[in-house]
Amino acid sequence: MGEALVITLREGIEAALVVGIILAYLRKTGKSYLDGKVYLGLVAAIAASIAFAIMFQALGINPENEFLEGTLFGIAGVLVASFVIWMWRVARKIREETERKLASVVSKEDRGAQGWGLFVFTFFMVFREGAETVLFLISATLGQLNLLSLVGSIIGIGLAVLFAVFFIRGSLRINLSRFFGVTSIVLLLLALKLILGSLHEFAEVGAIPMTKGLMAFIGYFVRDQTSMVLLMVLLAAPLLVILWDARSEPAVAAAEGERPVARRKRLAAAHQSRMWRFGLLAAALAILSTLGATIVAGNSFSDPEPVAVTAKGGEVNVPIIGLGEGKLAKFIYDSEGVGIRFLVVRLPDGSIATAMDACQICGKAGYGQDGPNALCKNCNAPIPMDTIGQGGGCNPLPLKSAVRQGAIVISIADLKEATDVFR
Repeated sequence: MGEALVITLREGIEAALVVGIILAYLRKTGKSYLDGKVYLGLVAAIAASIAFAIMFQALGINPENEFLEGTLFGIAGVLVASFVIWMWRVARKIREETERKLASVVSKEDRGAQGWGLFVFTFFMVFREGAETVLFLISATLGQLNLLSLVGSIIGIGLAVLFAVFFIRGSLRINLSRFFGVTSIVLLLLALKLILGSLHEFAEVGAIPMTKGLMAFIGYFVRDQTSMVLLMVLLAAPLLVILWDARSEPAVAAAEGERPVARRKRLAAAHQSRMWRFGLLAAALAILSTLGATIVAGNSFSDPEPVAVTAKGGEVNVPIIGLGEGKLAKFIYDSEGVGIRFLVVRLPDGSIATAMDACQICGKAGYGQDGPNALCKNCNAPIPMDTIGQGGGCNPLPLKSAVRQGAIVISIADLKEATDVFR
């Protein structure tokens, strides 16, 4: 339940934050007539996400699809950056046309193109988060979404939606230039995170060339805990702007000869504004507390100590009986002073996967285990256990093995082929 809640909250809050910024910005710039296209994109994306989940379940597609994730990350990163550029252009128009005392910042001819542009942007941003949520949930629950996971998912989505509503309502009276400046930085950080995530996914499978050092740099930004901290910053920045403006917002003065009915309306509007901001603060604190607790709790990463093995008859033997199902085991063979490490895992179907504790990108950095996946210790690339031994990209280097008489048998000659990697 807890893992499903964090996954849906983390993915949902990015979509909620972006959609909230779009709607708040449209209202502040007098372009609320474009809201409908944003809501249309939101509904279409939710429907597409549900269809995506049904398709994945029906076809039994592997959720660890780096090409799909890399494509989604890349397109979303470009769209976020393009939206920031659009905001900058609109901001310049506002300043220019305000000086000329014009009532509108957009001509009727521009409305159609901008509206459908916002539809496409909203659709893809929300659909990306929906698709990511599907992939992560299927991976985390091993394809079996039980009642507790479903409840956690609903709570996570509910918190994200609640934040979006309070964010939009609570940002009606804000300083536009300050809000624009902060949210531009927030969105550019999000775009950078998405683009780095895209590069990381494609590099994992060797689709693009990448060095060990660059993978380590990118891996730092895409790791779960760093992503959580970044998301908390993305949430807190616009929230602080809204609360700061609320702090310095002057009370609406009574008009001369104000009637009792007008006075009640004025006071009710002021009270409602305060309540929306209080709700925004409460929702944001609940989300930040949840994410913060996840960071403090840490993760399930473990790095098993390599067990030394010796050769007999030109082979090493690893007993199967000592291997836990789905648990990564490490072994090390000393070859003339060079410790050659290799991985062994017993899969749920009873088969055995073996590979070197190294890859062609990150070298001998090695792997640990995080939940159901192996995890590269250099670039944080998650490797599904059933792909160990396939090689390529950040997958562990292949290592031949055979099973005889209850033991895994590996040739010393095959181990020595990796001597230069571990030297």
